[in-house]
Amino acid sequence: MDQAKGFPSVIEWLKIYLNPTYARTKAKNSPEQVDVIGVTNLVAAAPKDLKRFVFVSSCGVLRKDKPPYSILNSFGVLDAKQKAEEIIINSGLPYTIIRPGRLIDGPFTSYDLNTLLKATTAGKLGLVLGTGDTLSGQTSRIDVASACVESIANSVTVGKVFELINRGARPSVIDWPGLFSTLEYLSI
Repeated sequence: MDQAKGFPSVIEWLKIYLNPTYARTKAKNSPEQVDVIGVTNLVAAAPKDLKRFVFVSSCGVLRKDKPPYSILNSFGVLDAKQKAEEIIINSGLPYTIIRPGRLIDGPFTSYDLNTLLKATTAGKLGLVLGTGDTLSGQTSRIDVASACVESIANSVTVGKVFELINRGARPSVIDWPGLFSTLEYLSI
């Protein structure tokens, strides 16, 4: 590991990607610990009057046996996300579950190709929402954060699970209420 910069060496990256057992032994947090155990603990600790439980999941949780999601799930990421979704849905808490595509834009904290390439949208792409885990693509972390905050203020997102990807021309202002209103029609 390059201690000066806090990044793993190329050999460390290859070990992490080519050997799932090595990756699990080196991980300080696994998908199971973060998503299943973490969400279980958060649900148990949630106050009864919680206004909203917003969870960031992932596109592909219902398609984890198909490429490219099967590759991501080789480490159990999508299995853990799906279990966490089920825990939240069955908790009785008001929830919103957002399934972004492959995350791009910073901060670049994960050991993946996105981090190596410093992939970015530079805020140039529009937003598309979908349901039923049918969308694929990239999603800006900035837009995911905005969707989380905006969904709290919009009652139409209560009890909804939706995908969010970046595609097409970006309007000068994102009309979150307008985007969220499409969820009513997409869910039917």
